[in-house]
Amino acid sequence: MSRLIGVLLTLLCAAPAVAQTAPPIHGVTGTVATDATIDAEAGAARGIAGGVARLVGATRKMFSFGGTPTNQNLPDTLIEGTRVVVRSGADASNETTTEGVVIDVNRKRQQITIRLADRKTDTLRLTVPGGTADVVVSYSDQAGAKIAGAFTRVP
Repeated sequence: MSRLIGVLLTLLCAAPAVAQTAPPIHGVTGTVATDATIDAEAGAARGIAGGVARLVGATRKMFSFGGTPTNQNLPDTLIEGTRVVVRSGADASNETTTEGVVIDVNRKRQQITIRLADRKTDTLRLTVPGGTADVVVSYSDQAGAKIAGAFTRVP
C-alpha cells in the first residue's frame, strides 16, 4: 500500500513540472516554424508599423510639429508675450527690422498688437491672400521652425 501511495505522489508531483516547459525556440529546441507562420508574423509587424506611421502623420497634421503654418493660421499660433521680428519696406534695400513683443491677439478680427523696442505699439491686421502687405512678422516656435505672416497696419 505504501508503494502505491509513493507512485501516486510521484505522478502528482511530476505533472506541474511537465506543464512548465520552456517556450520553443526556432532552431534551438528542435521546433521548426513554418513559412506560413513566419509570413503571418512579418505581415502583422508590417501592419503595426503602418498603423503607427499613420498615427504619427495624423498627429503632425493636427499639431503641425515643426511645420510652418500659412498666413491665415499665424494669429492662431501667436500668444501674448511672444517675441517677434517686424520687417517693413518695399524692397530689401530700404527694409527696416525691429523687434517687439506681442501684447494682444484678436483672433476674431485677425489682428495683433505689438509693443516695439522703442515702447510704441503697432496694431497689425493679417493680409488677405494676394493682398499687399506693409510688414512681415516672424518668430521661431519651440521646435525652431521660422513662422512668418504678412500684415497691414491698422490706422
